[in-house]
Amino acid sequence: MISKYNKKRIPLEGWEREEQFNFFRTFTQPFFNVHTQVDLTPLHRFCRQENTSVFLAYLYATLQAARATENFRLRLENGQVVLYEGLDLSTTVLKDNHTIAFVSLPHQDSLPAFCAHARALIDDAKKSKDVFIGHQGPDLLHMTTLPWFPFKGMEHATSVNPQEAGVPKIAFGRIEVHAEKVTLPMSIALHHALADGYHLHLFLEQLNAVICSME
Repeated sequence: MISKYNKKRIPLEGWEREEQFNFFRTFTQPFFNVHTQVDLTPLHRFCRQENTSVFLAYLYATLQAARATENFRLRLENGQVVLYEGLDLSTTVLKDNHTIAFVSLPHQDSLPAFCAHARALIDDAKKSKDVFIGHQGPDLLHMTTLPWFPFKGMEHATSVNPQEAGVPKIAFGRIEVHAEKVTLPMSIALHHALADGYHLHLFLEQLNAVICSME
């Protein structure tokens, strides 16, 4: 299994999630989906002031939050649980011929660096004939954006591919600009053997902190 980041195995015996892991790992469809809205106002304002892509900025903020939330870095590999030290993201990109590609966008230490690198990769992907572009290992977040309409929920396509076991799946809808607030619909699917609703709460707290830091 190809990965960029180092990982460590979590011993199952005595692990705080041992019982939950053993219960949910047997489910035919073990992911749980949560649909919510994120207050994007500070990030949206910052991007307008700095002439920065709002789309790339919320991808960056989401990746930062996931990297800071341990359960988002857990994966299932060969019946074992591993914890990755870092994450990149893979997002769908609409190509010039209106088909999609899955494009890996590596983590960067700053938003400007991420935007510059990601924009070049996305521009190339739009013209490419390939479906998968860049690193596609387990040390990723899987993201997609449906910018044409708001939504109140989305069920993600799933695979029995063991390399994908436990990879969080995140979808975004159309940004809604209100009088006092800018919101972003967001759907998050997590493998229940690796995370519960509480860990999603921790992730959303991290995401809010990243967004607010852009004020």
